[in-house]
Amino acid sequence: MTDSNHSMDAVSGPHAGRPLRTAGAPALAAEAALVCCHGRGATAQGVINLMKPVSRHGVAVLAPHAERSRWYPKPSTAPRADNEPWLTSSVDCVAAALEQARAIDVPPERTVITGFSQGACVATEFVRRSPARYGGVAILSGLLPGSTEELRSTTIDGSLERTPVLVGYGADDPHVDRERVAETVRVFERADAAVDERCYPDVGHEVTDDEFDAIGAMLEALL
Repeated sequence: MTDSNHSMDAVSGPHAGRPLRTAGAPALAAEAALVCCHGRGATAQGVINLMKPVSRHGVAVLAPHAERSRWYPKPSTAPRADNEPWLTSSVDCVAAALEQARAIDVPPERTVITGFSQGACVATEFVRRSPARYGGVAILSGLLPGSTEELRSTTIDGSLERTPVLVGYGADDPHVDRERVAETVRVFERADAAVDERCYPDVGHEVTDDEFDAIGAMLEALL
């Protein structure tokens, strides 16, 4: 197991120069990568620990760390402009993690991008702005950020080329609005993503074993 820090020098804005924690397979042994974004108030190391159930031999784990442990200050339901420049800086952090994966010869199509809560919103926004074929995307208890009006008119300018996208959330999660889930799913399906929406009864704001299994399966498919 490696566990080291890289600085995200290419990132602009509030998150510039923050650490990028890496764990899992060492560079020479990595066949796939998992980029994971922590939730608000959490840490890069915390999300690496959270993702332990999906760790596999040959998977490098890359986790950017937000300035003051928050990706952006206003709620995810605020107009996107209200969360700038933090939102763009957050998206840059995901891009920097993908660049780090590329540097160890793991391309985007062998990389799974995930995040929990506010981190899931950041991962989702990154994919919206940078459509391509990814190894997978797992949106855990999060949605596309923006006002409801913005979501209704949001499209992705490009194709996700049948990238598998998991949208998982608890039915009792106060932070996840069903209408916004539907809009997020619509945006991704229109961009040719293979969306797997899973709503868990009697579950609040947390990650389920079923979601870990689904991410594990995405990584297994890449390995």
